[in-house]
Parts: sequence; structure tokens; C-alpha cells
Amino acid sequence: MKSSLLEIVQWCNCITDFGAIADSPSYWQFLVGTQLVGLIRTDEVPSLRAASDGQALPPLEFRDCERQVTFAAWCDSRAKRTDAMAKLLAQMRHEASWASLAKWRDELYPIYGDPSDPKGIAVFIERASAGNFGVRTFGVHINGIVRNAETGELSMWVARRSATKSMWPGYLDQVVAGGMGNGIGLTETVVKECYEEGGIPAELARTATCSGTIQYYTKTDQGLQPETQFVYDLELPNDFVPRPQDGEVQEFNLWPIPEVIERIKLKQFKPNSAVCIVDFLIRRGFITPENEPDYLEIIDNIHVKLPLPGF
Repeated sequence: MKSSLLEIVQWCNCITDFGAIADSPSYWQFLVGTQLVGLIRTDEVPSLRAASDGQALPPLEFRDCERQVTFAAWCDSRAKRTDAMAKLLAQMRHEASWASLAKWRDELYPIYGDPSDPKGIAVFIERASAGNFGVRTFGVHINGIVRNAETGELSMWVARRSATKSMWPGYLDQVVAGGMGNGIGLTETVVKECYEEGGIPAELARTATCSGTIQYYTKTDQGLQPETQFVYDLELPNDFVPRPQDGEVQEFNLWPIPEVIERIKLKQFKPNSAVCIVDFLIRRGFITPENEPDYLEIIDNIHVKLPLPGF
């Protein structure tokens, strides 16, 4: 059954009132100093508290009346917080405290919110736990497009995610997409992901142009996930064929834009990848106020203001 484009973007952006959720008994606020950086599901707080209290020097403080979790006074720098969280999450992984940690990635995600840090980074945490802490994450999504030399019509390279992926196995995706981890910058992430996922050489990857961002709140099995995706357009040569490199992609297909739209409406795309393509379709004039009755509401749902710190 087909969905409307508004239903597709709301499949991804499924939170309409962040403030109400932040103040609800279903979540605890995660703070760095006085700065809100995330939300932790209430039912996951006891295992986090037990793990923290089990450390020789507990890294976290729990304020029951306010439903807040913050760092202990001794965790007063990015390095100290990062080291403490690495030990804490390794213990929780060993004890299977959170199901998400069974999908350990060995990749660090930054949490912003420390104005005293040169880059504003308060702490790095294991990527698999980002959803549990409800922190704002960042990534790059790249639309790989091909222009017909004679007609000028556009087609798009589409990846099918490996059936062994821990998240959204077998779903359709951008030609390249990936999270920003380990303190790597935007251009470096684009070049790295292009080669690792599609075999796109660095000199070609560097021609990708940043076309803005999409932002949304979504829910995962772990909790609330606010995300910012930097969207790039990469025009690929007609004779270039991306090839899977790292096992994360099953296959690539080059499809005309109408077929891409059809598959989006059939919910064959990973939700945030569908949103990135909808953004592309708006920017390139495939979706207009004249042909899409929900035009303004779609835009509101793909450019949501996130009241959490970023870089």
C-alpha cells in the first residue's frame, strides 16, 4: 500500500512536541553542567545507575526529584568524561545491561555542550549507546545522481543495505551515507564513506556539494533520537558504477527519479534516507506547491529545530 510523502516524512520525524516529552515522567534529562544534551528513557535509568554506582569512582550523579542525570564533579573535562563513559559502557556491555550494546560499533560519537572545550565537545560515547542517551547525532547522506547527456534527465544511484546490517537490513538507501564519529569532519566523512561503501575515489567524492541539512526527531527501540544529516549531491559520470566495498551494501541500482519516488511511497527506503531524497526532490523542483498538497507541512517535518547543542 502506498503512503503519501507527508506520511513518509512523519514516519521519520515522529515527535511533535519535544518539550512535553522532556518534561514527561517517561524520560530523564541528561545534562552536562546545566546544558541539556539528551533524554534517557526512565526504564533504562536503573541499570545505568547500578553500573555507575558500581564503579570505584562513580562518574554519574542521579537527581531523583528532578529526573536528571549529570556527570560527577570530578568529571570536569572531555578526556575524563570520555574515559569514564568508556569504562562504564564496557561494563554495561559485559553485563548485557542495554540490548543496544550487543551491537557495539567501536566508533565514538561526540556529545556537544561544553563551552569550555575548544570544539564544544563534552564527551565521546560508544555509537551503539547514542540512542539510549537520546543525544543529538550527526551524519552525511549523499545523493548520487547521473545526468543523461542527451536529455538532461536525472537518475539516482540507490543502495540496498546488506541483509546482515543491524539496522534496517535490506532497505534502500542513498548511494552513500554514514554517521560522523571519532571527531572526523564533514569532508573527511564524505570521502571516507564514499570509498568504504561505494568504491568512489577521493577525487570524485570531493566534488560532492553540500546542499543543506535535514533535521528530525525519531524514536528507536532505545528511545528518542534527534538527528542532523548533512545532505550532499554528487553528480557521477555516466560510465561510473559504484561497487560495494565493506559489506554494508548488497547492491546498487541506477533508477529514474519516478521509480525512486514510487519506492519511497512503498516504504522501501530507510526512513531518514527517504527524507533526504524528498529534500532533494523539493530542491530540484520535482516536488512543488502545485503538485504536492502537503508541501509546507513536509518542509516543516524535515527541517525541525533541535534544542540540543551541536558544532
